[in-house]
Amino acid sequence: MQYAHGEFIVTRCGSAIVTQAYGPWNRECVALFAKEYREKAESLFGQTWCNIVCVSGESLLVPDAEASLRERTAAMHPLGLTHVALVMGDSSAKATTKAQLKRVYRDINIDTIFVDFIAQAVEWLTDKGFSIEQENISEHLEKVALK
Repeated sequence: MQYAHGEFIVTRCGSAIVTQAYGPWNRECVALFAKEYREKAESLFGQTWCNIVCVSGESLLVPDAEASLRERTAAMHPLGLTHVALVMGDSSAKATTKAQLKRVYRDINIDTIFVDFIAQAVEWLTDKGFSIEQENISEHLEKVALK
């Protein structure tokens, strides 16, 4: 197994799982992310929940990482994941990253939106009926700021 390339911070914020992703990511990083993500999301299984994904830096996926992320994301839909807001504000490779993420979420019955700021993501998901704990969002952003 190769070493994991890429980093992430995952926080549960009510019915949202919030991820800060620092790329580029390889398949090994996707596997580590999926393990931590699942641990945070397990208590939501059987309910409806959402994701907020914030990308930073060269937020790219090597081809096998993209395929692995798509497969793992698709597996979350039957467990209750229905909406994903992708915050592109800090990505240095926005066009390529957006194209990759569109492929990840294509045809897996998860509503997605691309926004520039986390506040836009929270607003969209709140309008969709999700309960997002602002205190936990603040704690998540503090962890990101310390990175």
